[in-house]
Amino acid sequence: MEKLKSLVPNNLKQMVAHSTPDDLPLTSSSLLDFFLNLQQFHQIVRDLAGQESGLCAKNIDSALELKQKGNQYYLSGDYIHALSCYTKALRVAPMDANDKDRNLVATLYVNRASVSQKRDHLVECLRDCNRAVQICPSYAKAWYRRGKVNVSLENHDDAVHDLTIAKNRESSLAGKKQIESELKIILDQSNRTSNKVVQHTKNNLRVSEESVQVQLQCVTTPDKGRGITSQYDIPEGSLVHSEEPYAVTISKHCRETHCHYCLNELPADAIPCTSCSIPLYCSHRCRGQAGGQVFKNCPMERNINDSVFDNLEEYISQITLDNDFYPEDEHIFEHKHECKGVHWPVILPSDVVLAGRVVVKSVQKNGVSTDVPNLLGKLELSHNYSQVSPESKLESHIYAIVLLYCLQHSYGFELPINGASVSQVVILISQIRVNSLAIVRMNSNNYGLSDHVSSGSTCTVEQVRVGLAIYTAGSLFNHSCLPNIHAYFLSRTLMIRTTEFVPSGYSLELSYGPQVGQWDCKDRLKFLEDEYSFRCQCSGCSELNTSDLVINAFCCVDPNCPGVVLDNSLLNCEKQKRKHLPAVPQCSSSAPHLQWAP
Repeated sequence: MEKLKSLVPNNLKQMVAHSTPDDLPLTSSSLLDFFLNLQQFHQIVRDLAGQESGLCAKNIDSALELKQKGNQYYLSGDYIHALSCYTKALRVAPMDANDKDRNLVATLYVNRASVSQKRDHLVECLRDCNRAVQICPSYAKAWYRRGKVNVSLENHDDAVHDLTIAKNRESSLAGKKQIESELKIILDQSNRTSNKVVQHTKNNLRVSEESVQVQLQCVTTPDKGRGITSQYDIPEGSLVHSEEPYAVTISKHCRETHCHYCLNELPADAIPCTSCSIPLYCSHRCRGQAGGQVFKNCPMERNINDSVFDNLEEYISQITLDNDFYPEDEHIFEHKHECKGVHWPVILPSDVVLAGRVVVKSVQKNGVSTDVPNLLGKLELSHNYSQVSPESKLESHIYAIVLLYCLQHSYGFELPINGASVSQVVILISQIRVNSLAIVRMNSNNYGLSDHVSSGSTCTVEQVRVGLAIYTAGSLFNHSCLPNIHAYFLSRTLMIRTTEFVPSGYSLELSYGPQVGQWDCKDRLKFLEDEYSFRCQCSGCSELNTSDLVINAFCCVDPNCPGVVLDNSLLNCEKQKRKHLPAVPQCSSSAPHLQWAP
């Protein structure tokens, strides 16, 4: 986008820099007209959204090359790299591609299952075998591998069924004899031991079923605008709100490590989208929820007088039935408009991609319309467009125009692209930057750890921002540097709990950034003003807080002195709070370059 920014003439830059929400349609229209007459703009759009340049499309040659590398790593015993190669190959392999008269994707799943079995990851191995037979139900090797892993899991009945099907589908006489001998061994084992039923944990994380009993109401105050209060007293630790996102997207740095739908950490047997190479999912359910193009599996081929099929028909159906989760018709598939092999969802910033998902969801919920302003206005989110820098305004305009043209190329109907629609997307981007919540996961880093924990090792825990989401009700909670509620996430679901007793009618406030004692007060004030365009006046910023003072305080040389010594640069900030301070003894020591603040 830097190239487009540099091409904008100074008069247009000045117009954008001085624009307000009221004159945005005119400003947007002028910039749009300029770009439409610019050859470089159309080339950039073609590069981002043109089908011919779909860098994220499936590619059989790349898949075959990665498969060959995976085979080499497997034969050399390097199972970690083999697993990585097979997963990368699955990401780019077309669902209808064949390799040596066998479906390529099914082959890759079986190869990866073999790696998982070598690494003793039996549940992952079983899941990949299931995926292979769902794509190619007559795949003897997949049934054989499934039978072997069920032996390891002591699911003897299933193992007998799997190997029986594998024997029936095996074309070579030697292969049939080998399977038959293994079947006899398993039958002998099952006669000596009881069959063990193994319950496998589902991939998707179920959200707590605790119901929200607290009655909340939206109120407006002169200093903070809209906010949330409770109609009743709320005990500490109460769940006061839970909400699914209106729209969500994964952070760029987590695309290889976390599921693109639920945002949980990816397992070793992650599965790709069926139509493009962008997302990875932790399960069939998440892939079905996200959307993309649907792949229908082929039924098992029946041989003449196929008695095995007749006897095991129900068992085969349970395994090979497509278990992708496709919700009801009104469900909005958030990835579908990005699933064309084009790479604009990878190139554009996360907040702009999120804006695209909001636009698409608004259009789908309300039907095809030429009135984009009315569609986006229903979110009723605040924004800070008037306060942002001229450079940020220009950037938002350019991203809004590029995004609308990318959506037009990727979507099934014409979106109106004019001054009014561009101005609304500019505002939407500003709303997202103010109101979006970062979905976080806790990540621990161990330092000095080997196989055995040593006394000198350390462990740190940090928050990792794995996604960005818009919550329509969650955005109404106001900020305080001394919050009384805490937000956390179960998968994509926003959960809010009280951290202290909250009286009836008292504002429920969470922290948008660093809290008291984490950053210096003046640094917090600057951060909140820069990011959210308001000057915080909460008690944490208007009254003395000991935890704030000790961040930059010095110990007095007098061991009997109960005060703290502040640097001159901090004194002026604290002087503004003196009226709130209790009387304390004066410092008895002398320090010319330091000032005492009670």
